[in-house]
Amino acid sequence: MSYTIDTNLEPGRIPDRFLADTSDFLCALFNRPKKVIMGQLRAGQVFDFSGSADPCVVMHLTRGSQKPGTVSEEAVEKYVAAISEHVERSLGVPRSRLMIFYHEHDLALIGNDGKTLKRIWSEIGTFPSD
Repeated sequence: MSYTIDTNLEPGRIPDRFLADTSDFLCALFNRPKKVIMGQLRAGQVFDFSGSADPCVVMHLTRGSQKPGTVSEEAVEKYVAAISEHVERSLGVPRSRLMIFYHEHDLALIGNDGKTLKRIWSEIGTFPSD
């Protein structure tokens, strides 16, 4: 699983542990080990969101799946609500100023350490269900 967070908050306004805490949070939310998560933060970006330059966040979350496209809308809404709360609590950006893009890819199409995530999961245990 990887995620990218872009924000117009200046780097000095981002808590030092924000990425580590967000990775821990996402591991718990999606029942994934840290071995398969990577985060990136780009602060100080220029945004116009809903006609305003007020603080905002855009997040792209890409998750490996055995059957991409089968996650329910209800599950995505649960994830979006939990992530929105985490970002609002951690960064002080209102959830109305957060846009989340949820992506799924087949485990066989994502790689790390010279292996696909499908192979990695076969080595570390059973892939968790949604």
